[in-house]
Amino acid sequence: MRKLALAAALATSALAGPALARDDSWYIGADAGVLLVEDQDFDFSGPGAIRDFADVDYHKGYDFDANIGYDFGGFRLEAEAAYKRAEVDLDRSGFGGATSALSFMLNGLLDFGPDDGLQGFVGGGVGVSRAKVATDLVNDSDTGFAWQAIAGVRYPLTTNLDVSLKYRFFNQDDIKLVSAFTGAGGPAGSTVETKLRTHSLLLGLTYNFGAPAEAAPTPPPPP
Repeated sequence: MRKLALAAALATSALAGPALARDDSWYIGADAGVLLVEDQDFDFSGPGAIRDFADVDYHKGYDFDANIGYDFGGFRLEAEAAYKRAEVDLDRSGFGGATSALSFMLNGLLDFGPDDGLQGFVGGGVGVSRAKVATDLVNDSDTGFAWQAIAGVRYPLTTNLDVSLKYRFFNQDDIKLVSAFTGAGGPAGSTVETKLRTHSLLLGLTYNFGAPAEAAPTPPPPP
């Protein structure tokens, strides 16, 4: 019986894989996916401005980011750089062009679930964004405060590599631009105010590194 117990203990030790390198470690990652832009309102003001141009529609666009962060164990803090772009739906909006945003965000994320299986996370971030509207009505950009909400799941592929599926809501308000087209809402040079709100579904890969070395397992007692 003792020999059988010893053999089982040795087999368990041999088959056990290394611990996943997540807690107390650094990570780098990248995400990419599809972007949906909420309908935009362009509010014209200034001398000669006579109307608002509402409900500008967009085709599906793209969104991608790179991030680097630290996993404290249950909580992650990361820096993120992201770029997103979508083209105006010409048939529905009556004019062409595109809108894009380059953002730099600081995110905080809460993890829940086992490290060795499917794990969920939720969080958000704040930062700055440079929104650019390049359309027949407006061709200008503005930099300002932005915030976002994030939720998703991730799963370990190897000891250091995770795959994730992430949803991101992004918001930049108080975007102030200058009209470039006479007749849209007034003469060229009219002030234009708008906001950018987007929804993204992203597939990502994350590499974890720098976790502290674990102590060697205690050998089983002699028979």
